[in-house]
Amino acid sequence: MGRTKRSLVVTVASALVAIAAFLGLSACVSTDKDEIESALLALPKNERIRAHGLVRETISARIGDRVIEAEVTYLHVAPRVHSARSVPPIVLIHGTPSSLFTWSPLVFGEGDFPGLVETLPERAIYALDIVGHGITRTEAAPYTFQGCADWIAAFLARIDARDAVVVGNSYGGEFVWRAALDQPERIGAVVLLDTSGFPRNDDEWLPEEEAMREMSLAYIGYAFNSRDRIEMALGPHFPAGVSSDQIDEIFEICNNSDNWEAMVDLARDENGTRSPDLSRLTQPTLLLWGESDKAYGVERFARQFERAIPNARLVVIGGSGHYPHESNPAAVARHLAEFLGDQLRTK
Repeated sequence: MGRTKRSLVVTVASALVAIAAFLGLSACVSTDKDEIESALLALPKNERIRAHGLVRETISARIGDRVIEAEVTYLHVAPRVHSARSVPPIVLIHGTPSSLFTWSPLVFGEGDFPGLVETLPERAIYALDIVGHGITRTEAAPYTFQGCADWIAAFLARIDARDAVVVGNSYGGEFVWRAALDQPERIGAVVLLDTSGFPRNDDEWLPEEEAMREMSLAYIGYAFNSRDRIEMALGPHFPAGVSSDQIDEIFEICNNSDNWEAMVDLARDENGTRSPDLSRLTQPTLLLWGESDKAYGVERFARQFERAIPNARLVVIGGSGHYPHESNPAAVARHLAEFLGDQLRTK
């Protein structure tokens, strides 16, 4: 999209938000997290998560220079097969404005694909909701990439993870590689799916991102949340089409003011400040990238990660966009299993 059209998007969005502020709409539209959780659990795509159940508990978390009592929510699937050797867990980290529910097809399967619960039965699997996202009740604004990485570190300490395999998508990928730099004793391998981390040029932002970065009243944008707008934003990232469940999931998440605030904060925080540190990432790293990613294209971004991380392997997944774990979970699981098999053989 050209700069003129992008500027028009920002101008129109700013005008709409200004009208909302004038009418006082923002004061009454934020949906409670309990309601969001009920709505997400009711979606057919999340039936297996609903049947399995979620864990919610309070932990002490250091976020930047603050120590807070935080309520964490996560999915935990215990190993179905016990191994004679110690097998590190898999921890799944979603992006923005997503939630732990994005991992449902990968964990529990879809169509003929049985899911990680069957393909990697010896692994404990966790899917963590990040602060300022999904159904996490704790609020810790302002939200930053480093703060979200600190949230992961606090969770890994809670489960006493050692050599965990931590998987992240989009902004979640940057949360992961920052945590891996900071907590090498707890993270033994890294898997990044279509991940942020390098500076973007002015003409490389998506229209909705540019609006959030430039609008003076972006923080009340949730007042204009709608399924049509969500479908318009998600559509380009799913080459085979986005499902109604996926649209409804993000729509519900974006109805909450704290989730929206985190989305705006993080859009404004994305600046590549720690990208030089990637050369210090010592963990084996698998880069899984959708060939049609509109946010972080393969040649522009995936290749940069491949060059920057000393022990990285890049795999491009055909027919996928920015969310390969949703559009092609079977391929993601296959490459993940091969990667983990190689790690076990080298130990």
